[in-house]
Amino acid sequence: MGDYPTKQIHSSLELTDQIFGQATQSEALRDEIYCQIMKQMTNNNNRFSLEQGWQLLWLCCGLFPTSQTLLRHARKFLESRRREPLASDCLQRLQSMLRWDHQH
Repeated sequence: MGDYPTKQIHSSLELTDQIFGQATQSEALRDEIYCQIMKQMTNNNNRFSLEQGWQLLWLCCGLFPTSQTLLRHARKFLESRRREPLASDCLQRLQSMLRWDHQH
């Protein structure tokens, strides 16, 4: 999320592939990604880092749903941050992904 410098320069696409590639196959890994992003965004005063976190969370919400166990916490996190421009978009994307996931 830009908090720490990386030794190598990677494109955004390479980094998102590394983060999300395996997650589509494992519910536990999907939940772990959601948890880590939400944790890193909590009490984070670095505006750039927060913006990166919202972009990652927005991607997550459109790629895969949380488990039923984590869903309540993810909703609470998003609803408590309604002032953030991407929070309501994330919530809508998550709801859409949950509906799609239940149909397939």
